[in-house]
Amino acid sequence: MTHLTADSAEAAFYAAFADCDLQSMAQVWSREEAICIHPGAVPLVGYEAVMRSWGHILTDAASPSLQFNVLRRITSGELAVHIVEERIAPPDDPSGTAIVLATNVYRRGLSEWLMVSHQGVLMSTGDVPPKPTLQ
Repeated sequence: MTHLTADSAEAAFYAAFADCDLQSMAQVWSREEAICIHPGAVPLVGYEAVMRSWGHILTDAASPSLQFNVLRRITSGELAVHIVEERIAPPDDPSGTAIVLATNVYRRGLSEWLMVSHQGVLMSTGDVPPKPTLQ
């Protein structure tokens, strides 16, 4: 699938995550440059390391309940940065919902937008995502 916008690539990323679909996840990421930092983990650099990690997460997993909300979009030239609130819960257990704030970065190539970076930070219980301020 070709992602003509960063939003299209983002929707495909979260669909692959929610469906535990490693093949679709692999189609979202840039093979030339990829960096992923899962909550509480060390940076993974390079397409192979990132895909290996997603393979561990998605393989034999039950599809989670996953909702995402883009809080902020910044696009300049061939780069797009999205700040996203993720709400992830085990299937049929909303009481186990984890809230993750993610920074997703996409780069426009010759024919499509691909993810180059995903960094997630687990919010503490009771934390509320930041609201834009005038400062």
